[in-house]
Amino acid sequence: MAKPVLILLAFLLIYSCTPKPEFKIKGSIENYEGYVFLRYGNISDSTLIENGEFEFTGSVDQVRRATIINKADGIYSASFFLDNEDITLKTAYKEPFIRLLEVNSEANRLMEQILGDLEVVMEDEEKLRSNELFLYMDSITHLYPNNQFIVELTSEVVTSDFVTIDQSRQLLSQIDTALLDPLELKSIIVSLDRQERINPGDQFPNFTFEGFEGETYSQNSFPDQYILIDFWATWCGPCIKGFGELRPIYEELDGKLEVIAVSIDPNKELPMKHLSQKNYPWKQAYAKGEFENPFLEQLGVVFLPFYYLISPDGEILAINPDIAEIPELVKKRSSLKEVLK
Repeated sequence: MAKPVLILLAFLLIYSCTPKPEFKIKGSIENYEGYVFLRYGNISDSTLIENGEFEFTGSVDQVRRATIINKADGIYSASFFLDNEDITLKTAYKEPFIRLLEVNSEANRLMEQILGDLEVVMEDEEKLRSNELFLYMDSITHLYPNNQFIVELTSEVVTSDFVTIDQSRQLLSQIDTALLDPLELKSIIVSLDRQERINPGDQFPNFTFEGFEGETYSQNSFPDQYILIDFWATWCGPCIKGFGELRPIYEELDGKLEVIAVSIDPNKELPMKHLSQKNYPWKQAYAKGEFENPFLEQLGVVFLPFYYLISPDGEILAINPDIAEIPELVKKRSSLKEVLK
């Protein structure tokens, strides 16, 4: 029995002497002194800046999103992807955050390559129609199921209109969804559930929204008009920006389109204060419960802004169209109705 024991001891000795894979970050920073923090997952580390430079070492069990920040609980303002390799960073402090100027590592080069490949696919309508987006995502989720960048990218693709529900579920089954925030994973599931029930071409569910002065809005409130239902909140920067882009389109369509902007803020006072300082020409309404409002859950509203464009007869023309596309969608449908008369 001595020989097997000696073999086992030799194996353990060799294994214990094998260096553990680790990352080594060498970074530079402009306009800042003191401590900087490295944060990834639930881990936070700190180091003192010396002569405008800093270093971190450690180990990760999978590619993770990381950030260099000036506070232990700061936001991910200088974000990159972290793997067990040598990484060089260039950063600069600009009140109130540290900004990432440059990152050099294999994990981040892979990210840039994949984004470049996807841009080529997304810009080619023929490739999109030929299933190439799904085939590409299928290959990289097989290759990198535990890479947080791939996981986050997959979460965006599966909630788009460019892959089928079955393809979405297949892609999700191939990645480590534990790397997603639980709320984000829930929103994906809600979105996929919506796609099984509500899509362009379907009738929009019956609705009644309450205005801020007690008025009510329904499909019947706007006979012969196209309706854009715009779910928004005061904390949503892109929502407010979208209002600015929507105004000239609303005026261009000159009565053909009505907008119902439905705030899902925690209370009515927040949107009322914002609206008192603005002069939006369309209808305003409020829905209680934020994202847990039952009607919003039925519609699969999992992010903001969220748009439904509806025809005068209640058909869903588009879900989350680009604002700039709305006039063309309305005009095409109007022309088709004229031809069919």
